[in-house]
Amino acid sequence: MGSAQSEQHDRGNTAMPGSEHIADPHSRAGHGSPLSRRLRLQQFAIFIKVIEAGSVLAASRELAMTQPAISKSIQDLEAQVGTRLFERGKTGMRVTESGMVFESHARLILSQLRYLSEDLDAMKTGMSGHLIVGTLIAASATLLPNAIGNLRSFAPDVDVTVKVGSNSTLHPQLIKGEVDIVLGILPEELAVASKHHHDISLLKHVPLFDEGFDVVISAKHPLAAQERIGMHELGAMGWIIPTRESANYLAAQQFFHSNGQKMPQRVIESVSILTNLELVIQWGMVAMMPKSAARRFERLGLVKALEYARIERITRVGYTIRADRENSAILQNFIGALHQSLREGGGG
Repeated sequence: MGSAQSEQHDRGNTAMPGSEHIADPHSRAGHGSPLSRRLRLQQFAIFIKVIEAGSVLAASRELAMTQPAISKSIQDLEAQVGTRLFERGKTGMRVTESGMVFESHARLILSQLRYLSEDLDAMKTGMSGHLIVGTLIAASATLLPNAIGNLRSFAPDVDVTVKVGSNSTLHPQLIKGEVDIVLGILPEELAVASKHHHDISLLKHVPLFDEGFDVVISAKHPLAAQERIGMHELGAMGWIIPTRESANYLAAQQFFHSNGQKMPQRVIESVSILTNLELVIQWGMVAMMPKSAARRFERLGLVKALEYARIERITRVGYTIRADRENSAILQNFIGALHQSLREGGGG
């Protein structure tokens, strides 16, 4: 081999810093035995933890492992898949485009492993495991707390995690196995507002009750003592209405139109129940609030629901689950707890 060829050969085999363990995609490591035989579940868990923690150091602390062990696991993983999964920098680890693809599959594999563990536990006891519930604001005030309480009354060993979000964020998480059930306002059409349109058929929507809205003011507001309050008397008060992206924003527009009023010029758009309650009580505002929450706060003496302003049927509340897999015993118990809550008056 000539000197020029030798020099070129040496340059071609000189590893980039930090890339000593990255396999050539065309090497035997990249096209040898199937990935399923080379990868280990611990590698998936470490990979996801590094992403969530943002650095090898932070991940090592959370996993109680040494930094070299974490680094070696990531390097071995990159060698086995034949591509770089992270870009290393002074500020931490940044996932590459390939890493993002690997992440989606890794999370799904780990979620399926969690399902396996829970199903095995459920077969042994039927009363243990971990339930992750995604919820929209409309279900958070009464239905969900009552359902969790009912579940814990007969299955006290079940751990429950609640994630709050919108259909557009929770439904993709349900498809990926990151939540077990989504409770709240059901989409009016099957075309869920999600980028995962091809996965819509994986979802099953089950209605529970129809939800309306009440217009509420503070129970201590001077107007609350009146038997009937006209819309003109509310004109000087600050209005809180659903956000524009909310399924109930159109209902707000229809409410003002049916009462011969224009939409207020200066409004606060919010679907946060606790924020809206505080604004009503402490700052004398008037709010459109889900009927189930309004009735709950009215019984507690916090607000007064204006009878003339009741909006009967706006949205349908229910739960969404995966249609392509059998419900675990834990999920079946939670769905039973939801229906028990409804029978006890904890819903709409």
